[in-house]
Amino acid sequence: MKDILQRFSLESVKINSQTISIAVLLYFILLACTIWSINVQPFNKKEKSFWTLIVLCFGPFGILFYLPTAWRNAATGSLSFWRKPKRGQPH
Repeated sequence: MKDILQRFSLESVKINSQTISIAVLLYFILLACTIWSINVQPFNKKEKSFWTLIVLCFGPFGILFYLPTAWRNAATGSLSFWRKPKRGQPH
């Protein structure tokens, strides 16, 4: 058991060019998906520009700032069938 635990040490972190390039590639894929998500949201042009600027300027923190908004928009869209229709609207 002691031998197994000694294999997993934080002291021997191996960061090389391949690890860094994969991390950068994954970040750019995540950034592209976030910007795509902003563009398909029901925002007006000003809100889309604002969120795109936040995501691009603040990097991973900008993506984290955008996450609750995307979550709320996704949840309200998929849960809209529970709402009662307003008066005068067809069922």
